[in-house]
Amino acid sequence: TYDSIRGPITSYWRIENDTLNININIPPNTTATVYVPVDSADSVTEDGMAASQAEGVRLVGMEGDRAVFEVGSGEFNFAAPHTTKK
Repeated sequence: TYDSIRGPITSYWRIENDTLNININIPPNTTATVYVPVDSADSVTEDGMAASQAEGVRLVGMEGDRAVFEVGSGEFNFAAPHTTKK
């Protein structure tokens, strides 16, 4: 949790059943950039739908092995396949 000037920004992540789950809460009138470690942005979901199609989520692109999303205020629940790189 980070107490920003606009309110608390919270993030929590966990790996469960080979899935990385990232939960984020962004206060009103604020945006955030979210980096998700994946091979392809197409494999990322937000609240069960393709993240690039989710309301309040904009796919910025890929930066190396990370999908980059911009989100507005609200609660977001990202999920992506998790694999251990060797």
